[in-house]
Amino acid sequence: MKKMRNPILFILLFPLFMLSGCSKWLDVSPENQITDEDLYKDYNGFRNALNGVYRELSEQGLYGRELSWGFLSVLAQDYDVDRLYNAYPEAAAYNYDFEDNKAIIETIWTRMYNAVANCNKLIEEVKRKESSFFPLGAAEQDLIHGEALALRAFIHFDIARLFAPSLSVDANGAYVPYFTHYPSKYEVKRPTSEILTLVVEDLVEAEKLVAHFDTTYAEESELYSAAYRYHPSDGTLGRFFESRGIRLNYMAIHGLLARVYMYAGDEENAEKEARFVLEHFVADEGGVDALRFATEEELTWGRNFQSKYMSEILFALYDRQLTDLYDQYKVTTGTSFALKEAWPNYFTQDGEDIRVDVGELVAETGLYNVRKWQEVDNPAQSMVSDNFALIPILRLSEMYYIISECRYNAGDEAGAIDYLQKVRDAYHADGRTIVGSQYWNELLLEMQKEYLTEGQLFYYYKRRNIPITNGGMTITVGDKFVFPIPESEDVF
Repeated sequence: MKKMRNPILFILLFPLFMLSGCSKWLDVSPENQITDEDLYKDYNGFRNALNGVYRELSEQGLYGRELSWGFLSVLAQDYDVDRLYNAYPEAAAYNYDFEDNKAIIETIWTRMYNAVANCNKLIEEVKRKESSFFPLGAAEQDLIHGEALALRAFIHFDIARLFAPSLSVDANGAYVPYFTHYPSKYEVKRPTSEILTLVVEDLVEAEKLVAHFDTTYAEESELYSAAYRYHPSDGTLGRFFESRGIRLNYMAIHGLLARVYMYAGDEENAEKEARFVLEHFVADEGGVDALRFATEEELTWGRNFQSKYMSEILFALYDRQLTDLYDQYKVTTGTSFALKEAWPNYFTQDGEDIRVDVGELVAETGLYNVRKWQEVDNPAQSMVSDNFALIPILRLSEMYYIISECRYNAGDEAGAIDYLQKVRDAYHADGRTIVGSQYWNELLLEMQKEYLTEGQLFYYYKRRNIPITNGGMTITVGDKFVFPIPESEDVF
């Protein structure tokens, strides 16, 4: 076991409580307390602290690369392994003992729990204040409190999905801790079932708190606008209350609850939450016109500029430098991140499924690259550039997939196919009729198209504990679905 190094507080735009080692886990040294007081002496400090957590999660070591188009997508076998070259050696073979991979995993563990520490600090500070401390009163206080709780739950959930077996493999073994206090020197490891219960508890409380602002100021914050949800509108409330799509908003928390319940095997509540999203926020399902699949224009003329289908994203992280960092990493590693040669084969029987255009054919190599992470010259619409900075975390299509899977497992084959077909119809995948005997293959094919290089496909394989299939290959992952806890941090 490595000795503990004293954690250091760095102030950039937000506090980062660096973690490293044993008995003072998530602790902060006394000399940092004055800095804490300075940070939280006015309402701007609370806003900066919350924004700081989102910014930290968007970094390359987490969702800006490794938990989206990088490490997780390599593990999901999205790329042509032979053309990864210097990027992710041994990752596609699940060699977690390889030094480069060990470093990636350690960074994920450390930075995730570091973000948890920042959430817990913010929660404790915001609870101490009177609502009059904040310009928007109780609505703002509840919003900050609720988002910090939702972030804490979101982070712990993905830690469990990465560092613990799925419930279908081991529901009772204790693998990771759940931190709810700051500072916290020690927390016991908990079974995954307990972790998921705590995640749900945090999300349920967060939903109530965030609803105060999001249901009261939905019009002013442009929450229900497919365009302005990701683009500051210079409204009367101010920038902090805008761009709700890149924050854990009211819609996203319900969607995240559906995801968590599904992972926990609670299909009744998973379907309930997914239906809540559709029936309240999708016009075609009886809700407000907040979430929708891409329009015909966006799917055709705008395919280069709307490559992430912004209108169907419930929650995304954001990094204005994302495409530059993507290009830099390709140059540094000498890697094109080409898709498997089988990519166009996913569409041979699906009519005019427009999602084929997410892969861009490179004439010189005959291979396909991914449009999602590449920037092109902007058209006249200025807000389209926000597409390139988004890191999609939660999509509308997932709500349909969850309902579909729940219906199938409940014996409602027709209902399952109906909800799967709704997504397919939206993207013109109408070249054939889905039959129930092929349901699981069809669901996987849908997810391979929809989640390409976004990281979510790995979690689906893990939840169901099934082999990874892509490009004609089948890989039994087994215990490699579970990341090893870094040696320097395995102290519980």
